[in-house]
Amino acid sequence: MNEKAITEKELLTAIKDLLKKNGYLNKINAEVRAQVTELLQRQQTAGTETTPPTPSDEVLLVNELVREYLEWNGYLYTASVLVSEAAMPKDKKSRTELCTEVGVRDDEKSSALPLLSNIVAAYTERIKRKINKIKRDAC
Repeated sequence: MNEKAITEKELLTAIKDLLKKNGYLNKINAEVRAQVTELLQRQQTAGTETTPPTPSDEVLLVNELVREYLEWNGYLYTASVLVSEAAMPKDKKSRTELCTEVGVRDDEKSSALPLLSNIVAAYTERIKRKINKIKRDAC
């Protein structure tokens, strides 16, 4: 047999490449970041009498919309860091709950995009209509 001996460095590189290819390396890195963030937050507040202010309902809603956007686009690890850093509940709100809170109807067309994208698109469209109306009225 003429087998080539694999060095430890080559083996580690091959394992790292395999973990990266399967997406596990990004997941591990995100989980480590989330844990470090939690530890730093706990350490920062340890020994202090004050607790961080409770976020307003609007902030909580925006955080949920951002989470839904991140998860929709497959940024699962980024979403997990957001949940940790923003001290969000682990149980996310359903899309139906978010639609109700935002005051939008979800239909077949809108369900093809994250809610945050729909909100931005609707706002942009409204601004365009206002600009066009101003242009028409000026003529």
